[in-house]
Amino acid sequence: TTRLVGSEMCIRDRIMAAYIIIAIIAYLIGSINFSILISKKKAGYDIRKKGSGNAGTTNMLRNLGKKYAAITLVCDILKGVVAIAIAIVVGNILKDTNKALLVQIAAIAVVIGHTFPVFFGFKGGKGVATSLGILLMTNWQLGLICLVFALILMAITRMVSVGSIAAATVSYTHLR
Repeated sequence: TTRLVGSEMCIRDRIMAAYIIIAIIAYLIGSINFSILISKKKAGYDIRKKGSGNAGTTNMLRNLGKKYAAITLVCDILKGVVAIAIAIVVGNILKDTNKALLVQIAAIAVVIGHTFPVFFGFKGGKGVATSLGILLMTNWQLGLICLVFALILMAITRMVSVGSIAAATVSYTHLR
């Protein structure tokens, strides 16, 4: 086996540290659950105790109205955007890292954080809006197509889940 010595070991360790740090940062960003924070601040209760029991935009819409649902949606999308932006910046600074891998790690970690937030007992949302933020950062054209497709299906069926699942299917078939 080949042994790494001196600067090679330092570079490898720095690269591995970058991957781990990105995963932790993205997870923590994802763990900030805006629907819970907003519902507690504006209505005095945890949104997970009302309606569907989900910490997401649809439950916010049903229980707190359009304004707070829109704020939640934008904030959840921004979680994905910010996590990917940080990964891209780190990849540009640390030239030895695999930038695509940094973005993939950030994407997975931010959705896991959103779904299983450390700050809220590991009970979060479904990650749909956060995934849209990721998609808009990694392939904005496909992100917009999925968004429009989802909105059309939601308008026709009056079911958010149908639009979300269909958009996820479209994005998956085009990313393969």
